[in-house]
Parts: sequence; structure tokens; C-alpha cells
Amino acid sequence: MKRLIILLTITFAFITSFAFADEQYLCTTDKASGFYFYKAAKSWQRTKFKPDSKYTISKPEGSKWAFVVRKVRNFSPIATCKDGFDEAGLLFCKGPNYDFRFNRNNGRYLSAYLLGYFNVLPGTNEKADATSDTPFIEIGTCSPI
Repeated sequence: MKRLIILLTITFAFITSFAFADEQYLCTTDKASGFYFYKAAKSWQRTKFKPDSKYTISKPEGSKWAFVVRKVRNFSPIATCKDGFDEAGLLFCKGPNYDFRFNRNNGRYLSAYLLGYFNVLPGTNEKADATSDTPFIEIGTCSPI
């Protein structure tokens, strides 16, 4: 009897994972690179980032968005997806500071943090090169959860 319960539990979990596979994904960063302002040289330089970001892609209930992208352990979305996956299996999401793209056919994603560098307006706002955000791009993979 115990084996039957275990077998049924595993079977249910397996079937459920396929039923909701396109509903939610966990994404892990493989590589990250960007730019920072090097104060001593007074210029922007390339830099590598520690690839430790994790994201979820999920369908929010009762929302106008098809999907939302969130950093793990953060409730606020970094990007929203107006439409669901297109016919090629691609998902395009945008936020105020992020651009997030995901291909469910190969499980790869690309994310870009686009705040910094271009929005420096000396004398107009408080942003200067030395205090600007550091723009970056990440690549990684996503798996259904």
C-alpha cells in the first residue's frame, strides 16, 4: 500500500509538471557583463559581474499581463510581458529598467539592465557618470517549475 501511494504521488507530480510547464519557469544566470565608471581614469570600462541572479517567469492571476518576470525573493516584477509566447516560442518582456527575452524551445534567456550611462545629465539631475547606475547584460537558462 505504501508503495502504491508513493507511485501515485510521483505520477501525479510528473503529470502536473507537464500540465503547468508553460506556466512558470526558473531562470539562472550563466554569464553577466557590463560597464562601470572608473573614477581614476574618468571613463567607462567593461566589467564582468558575478552570475548569481535568479528569476521566475510566471502567469499572474487576474492581471492584464500574459507573464511577469521577477527576481527570486522579490515580489515586484522587473518586467512584464504584454503578450504570451509567439509562434516561434519567444517571449518578450519589458520593464522600466529591464529588457527580458526568453526562448522556451531552447530554454535560453537574455536580460539587460538598461539604466545608467545614457541618462546622465549634468546640471539637470543628480546623475553624473561617477554616480550613474551600471548597465549590464546577462545570459542564462530557464527550466519549467
